[in-house]
Formats: sequence, structure tokens, C-alpha cells
Amino acid sequence: MNRKKELFQNVKSLVEKNRQVIFFILRVALIYVAWKLLSWFLGEQSTPLSERHWPWLSACWEQFNNWVRIFLLYSTKFVFDILGYSNRIISSEKLLVPDLAWIAIGNYCLGIQLWVFFVALICSYPIKWKRKLFYSIIGVISINIINILRFIVLIFACNAYPKQIQFNHDYIFNVVVYIFTFIMWILIVRREER
Repeated sequence: MNRKKELFQNVKSLVEKNRQVIFFILRVALIYVAWKLLSWFLGEQSTPLSERHWPWLSACWEQFNNWVRIFLLYSTKFVFDILGYSNRIISSEKLLVPDLAWIAIGNYCLGIQLWVFFVALICSYPIKWKRKLFYSIIGVISINIINILRFIVLIFACNAYPKQIQFNHDYIFNVVVYIFTFIMWILIVRREER
């Protein structure tokens, strides 16, 4: 019986010493689970709206995705214009750079999930709400910028290494974007701890 009591006291002591870290992890996990549930209810991009759990909400969600996609497409097009490359948007999801390649931007390429994860990290960190809002806005803008750069480099990589496009798309570029986001969060934490 003493062993159980001693174990309980050790666990209790450990929890008390690491209360902030534990609550931070729990808040991030809760936001992550809520996001996954919402994503499940909203449905996949390829699933017809009428077959989704909440068609009316899914329609609003798809409209929001389209606004983000259009912003990213036109921003990427703008950068190629500045770089002097002929390019055009050939559909609501595709950008063609004739001398190089083309990209199609699906819902998972928009970076919205990364916005949610970043905002979850910021909102779970113990700082004032005004600072959380400020960092969240800066983070979402930064993620969009890095995503636009990702599309540009992906088009160049597709031209230079066409056989490796799937690997580059699925792993290299996604890992870079996630590392960038994590570093951004670490810099914010360090700044706030000063």
C-alpha cells in the first residue's frame, strides 16, 4: 500500500512541477483534436457537397478555401511576373509557367492546417491575448509567404528534376515549411521570455 501512495505522491509532485508544460500540451492537443473533428465534418475536397455531414457549412468552407487558393495563385503569378517569366492561371487551381512547369493547388496545399497548428501553439502559450492575436496574424501572413515561395521553388524543381516531383512535393517542401513554422514559434517564445 505504501508503494502505491509513494507512486501517487511522485506523480502528483511531477505534475505540480510541470503544470504549465502539461497544460500547454493538453491545450495544443485539444485544439488539434477539435480541428481534426471539424475537418472530418467538413469533408474531403473530392467528396461532393451533398454527401458531406454538413453540406451548408462545407460549401462555406470550400468558398473560403477558394479565396485562399486565388490569393496564393495570383501572388505566385505576381512573383513570376516580377522574375520575368511568362505565366498564366489556367484554371481555378492551376498556374502554368510555360518555360518551366505548372502547379495545381489543392485544399491541402493551402497551408490552412498549418495556420491552425501555429495559432494553436500561440494560443496555448501563456501570454496576453493582444500578443496572441498579433503573433497569430504575423504567423499566418508568414506561412502564406513561405507557401508562395514553396510553390515557386516547386515549379523550378519540377522543371529541373521532373522524376523527383512527388518526393519533393510530399516530403522536402512540406518538411521545410513545417520547420520554418516551428522556428517561427520558437523565436516568439524566446522573445516573450526576455
